[in-house]
Amino acid sequence: MYSAMCYISQNITVGAIIIMVKKKIALAKDAVTAGLLEEDIQVRGRLWVTRNEETYLSWGRIRLLENIRLTSSISAAARNMKMSYSHAWKLVKAMNELSGIPLVESRAGGSGGGGAHLTEAGEKVVESFGG
Repeated sequence: MYSAMCYISQNITVGAIIIMVKKKIALAKDAVTAGLLEEDIQVRGRLWVTRNEETYLSWGRIRLLENIRLTSSISAAARNMKMSYSHAWKLVKAMNELSGIPLVESRAGGSGGGGAHLTEAGEKVVESFGG
């Protein structure tokens, strides 16, 4: 198994990081096409974006954001992912705090009902990850 880790110390956007990763994957696929690598090789990976050594964004967190977009509810998104509400809430809270601007806004439940939605920043993050 080949593993690579890249540390980026510059102030760079998440979108720029994802573009760099996608270019590396495309280069590896081109190497397979050119016969430089065996055809049965697959290029696979997961991307974690961290801030202050805490996970900020990952494949699973993006799936959670997509489910919140779909259901307009943190609770329903958690159920869709077979995740506890408290865990989903902790992930949303961490993403909102680490991003510096909220990715998800929510309203408390009650007689008028609650709900949640992605902010413009949240939508951009999901799009950057290709979701």
